[in-house]
Amino acid sequence: MFYDVAMNFVIGTLLVIAGAIMVWIPNRVFAWILSVSILFLLINGCVLLFRFVKQKRNKDFFFSILSFAFMFFLMNFHYLPQWILRVNFGGYCILCGTACFIQLVIDKIDHLKGKFLNSIFTFIYIFFGFYLLLNPDFHTDLLMRAFGIYFIILGSRYLGDGYEGINPLTKYKWKRKVRITLPAFLCALVPDAALTSINRYLEDGKPEDLNTYEKDKIVRLKVIVHVGPKGFQKVGHICFAFDNIVYSYGNYDSDSFRLNQTIGDGTFFTVPLEKYIPNMITAENNSIFEYGIYTTPDQNEAIEKQIQKIKENGYRWYSRIEKADGYDRFNEFEMDYPSRLHYRTGAKFYKVKRGKFHIYWALGDNCASFTDLVLGTLGADVLSMRGIISPGTYLDWLQKEYLKKNSPIVFRQIYTKDTISI
Repeated sequence: MFYDVAMNFVIGTLLVIAGAIMVWIPNRVFAWILSVSILFLLINGCVLLFRFVKQKRNKDFFFSILSFAFMFFLMNFHYLPQWILRVNFGGYCILCGTACFIQLVIDKIDHLKGKFLNSIFTFIYIFFGFYLLLNPDFHTDLLMRAFGIYFIILGSRYLGDGYEGINPLTKYKWKRKVRITLPAFLCALVPDAALTSINRYLEDGKPEDLNTYEKDKIVRLKVIVHVGPKGFQKVGHICFAFDNIVYSYGNYDSDSFRLNQTIGDGTFFTVPLEKYIPNMITAENNSIFEYGIYTTPDQNEAIEKQIQKIKENGYRWYSRIEKADGYDRFNEFEMDYPSRLHYRTGAKFYKVKRGKFHIYWALGDNCASFTDLVLGTLGADVLSMRGIISPGTYLDWLQKEYLKKNSPIVFRQIYTKDTISI
């Protein structure tokens, strides 16, 4: 734990220093980045070429030639790095703007109010994205300075998390506020990166060090992040459990899948926690990060009211195996996730009737936003300025809060196939 807190200070300090330099001398920073990139490509090309000579693998030779070719372009066509930076960041802004626009359309369909801020961010993202793509005379210095300011703000957040991690506060209370987070594409990588780190740690043979408990605390609320080995599973999924009943939201009805399964009918299920976790580990080949959150009686009452609203806005939806009464023909339905989850755990599925979460959108009203319904009542500060919350965003926040002195997060349990003991 001390190592993680120290890393917050190190990362925060480096980000603030790097950001200040980018604001102060952006042109030199860009030149340094260009020089480092050329040196990296040279070394990478030489390593790949040496590996080709030694192992005779054609792909090593191919990628070494690509590495040298790209190095040549960077050295002789100085406009190319600026073009790459401008086009990539412009494309990223347009993608973020498109995600916000789709959420706006969904909100309009569901007759939701309070769309003004999302409209502003949609316009800013799309306008700035196209401005970068269509304006070859855009000064890279301005973009570097903008990155520098972002690094300073992000670094300050890391330093603040580090300070709270060592400060012996007598009281610590979450406050609902906008949190500056990593870029969306990096947040998407957090669950898989965390799992990779855990797997490396397990190689040292000390799995018991992963989990800590405060046994004098009665925990009714738990947050669960699970990560799979491939595809979208690497992005992760998040849900919560209250009084050992899991509530998980997602796009579970395959008949409603749209836009490569990123849009569909909003559906949630309930299932006992003691059945859910073993199934996710053994049958679904997932790894679990579970965080226990201590809650006061008043907070428990607020959570109960929120859960009651969720239940009242849902109607029972039946999986394929339920509709066909095919419990004795499980192999016919095994490829359908709701069917196999219901068969193995007795999970019950519900579709959202109306309003927010009636339509699932992977980059908007998703599993993380659904979990935020409950954690938001406690003051969790994972609100995103861009309106996109991912499981990785929440996992990063949960881990940082877990490391802080007197945090409401009083235990962490990590389950993998190598450590499961349930």
